[in-house]
Amino acid sequence: MPEFSVSTLAFGKLVLAFGCIMLLLRFKVPLWITIFAGCAAIALLSGLPPPQWVAAALATFTQSDFLIMEVMIFGIMVLSGLQNATGQSARLVEGMERCIKSPRIRLVFFPALIGFLPMPGGALFSCPMLEAAAHDLGLSPKRKSLINYWFRHMWELAWPLYPGYILASSLLGVSLLAILKYTFPLVIFYFITGWFFLMRDIRVPARANAHGAENKATSRAALKTIFYESLPITVTLLGAALFSLILSRVVPDAPSQLAFVLSVACGIIVALAQGYKHLSTPLIRIFFNLNLLKLLLLVYSIFVFKDIIGLTGLVADMSHISNSTWLIVLLFILLPLACALLIGIMVGYVGACFPILLALIAESGLQEYTVPLVVLALIAGNAGMLLTPLHVCLALTCDFFKSTYAEIWRKLLALVSTEMAYGIAWSCLLLLFGARF
Repeated sequence: MPEFSVSTLAFGKLVLAFGCIMLLLRFKVPLWITIFAGCAAIALLSGLPPPQWVAAALATFTQSDFLIMEVMIFGIMVLSGLQNATGQSARLVEGMERCIKSPRIRLVFFPALIGFLPMPGGALFSCPMLEAAAHDLGLSPKRKSLINYWFRHMWELAWPLYPGYILASSLLGVSLLAILKYTFPLVIFYFITGWFFLMRDIRVPARANAHGAENKATSRAALKTIFYESLPITVTLLGAALFSLILSRVVPDAPSQLAFVLSVACGIIVALAQGYKHLSTPLIRIFFNLNLLKLLLLVYSIFVFKDIIGLTGLVADMSHISNSTWLIVLLFILLPLACALLIGIMVGYVGACFPILLALIAESGLQEYTVPLVVLALIAGNAGMLLTPLHVCLALTCDFFKSTYAEIWRKLLALVSTEMAYGIAWSCLLLLFGARF
């Protein structure tokens, strides 16, 4: 079969499988069931024998990345539950209200702050804080979901601690700062896009502004409140950096996310020590509940989906395209976009696509255009990662705010399309000015 036909067939399978997922979501089928249905569709279309499906599903339980991810989600949910049950989240937001006058800035601040932490499912961390900050603003679940999700990910293309970013640097053989100087402007575009679509039309009640101004005289007390009530989060954030440093020296081969597991555990201990006597919910219900089980099943379904994609070879098939320069450039958009739609995480699409794309640059003699092509691939992959219902952060955020993918996808598509347009224009400018690593 001609190579272009192989690529077209692979894209066709992707469209059909993704269509199956979207159809089931439209009828409000639980997301974890929907993703398993997408697994079956991909496997059937690719001729994968059922025994291999089962083997892949069972093999997921042996993957350290999966196990650590599940433990992290469990820990985040427990920490969030403790902060809510002890009133810490409400007191923290109240303290922030006294220091940050603008309610809109407060809404952006929490997810953007947590965005510095390269933690899978990290959007869940800021959900209770944003919920408390939005209390008097009358925002819909859809709007809160979008604000939390969008601003949580504004740093992903320009924050050197993200594993996907580090992997891209390693594959390119250049320093993190060499990439950063070309991708950081995208963060500015990202913020502007989010503010325009999500924040500018929020009506702030007079009492919300008055509350912020009224308490300026008590800013010192507010700072003490913020310091004390944010200790579990502070311990988690600083602990992640400290444990990363310790593990890198003591156990160099330890999984990179293990540091975050340990830091979240420390955050839970601090939260319990601070608020155990003030719990409004039995501890057993915080550690074990149906919503938590559904989230763990969701994470499991996403990992199985990723493994099924690997078995089918769809990503490799999609790389077979002609030697036309324009088609190669198009591939730098379509392949990361499609791969990110299927995998839903930066390190996943970078690991799957970049070896193929960088080899294509070398084979096609396009080395002088490496910077704009790589930036284009990162932008396209980021767009696919943000759009896909397989993205863990999106699934967790929607679940927390009781919204659905069907409710937010149009607005999310507008956000991502605008960001993608900025990104393509930026890549063209890099090409025009001959950017080099």
